[in-house]
Amino acid sequence: MVETAGGGAVVNVSSGASRLAVAGLAAYGSAKAGLNQLTRILAAEFAPKVRVNAIVVGQIDTPGAASVLSDEIKRQAAARIPMQRIGADIDIAACALYLASPAAAWLTGRSIDVDGGADAAPLEFPVPRL
Repeated sequence: MVETAGGGAVVNVSSGASRLAVAGLAAYGSAKAGLNQLTRILAAEFAPKVRVNAIVVGQIDTPGAASVLSDEIKRQAAARIPMQRIGADIDIAACALYLASPAAAWLTGRSIDVDGGADAAPLEFPVPRL
């Protein structure tokens, strides 16, 4: 990237599970928390030529989610999000475009939450208790 373009931007895709205690997602949440830390470390190592940021993605209505979530479960999840809706792919794409663009030229090492303001997991997974 530096050799061909002189610099650039890396946009990592993380998850709200990296910051919230979501039962059943220990491995996934831990991996995404590690990605958030990697984002900070690489930002320090690669600056000033390459910026490294992450998007912390909230509950998004994707084809994969639609295959396992009923409309009722999606309505329940939306009710737990301050913006009262599940996110769309365009919400994440807009943030990625910003982070990759010159508009974010003085932003590095940040993990930006794109989650409709959710401070709790919109969905809970049935996990057996010990």
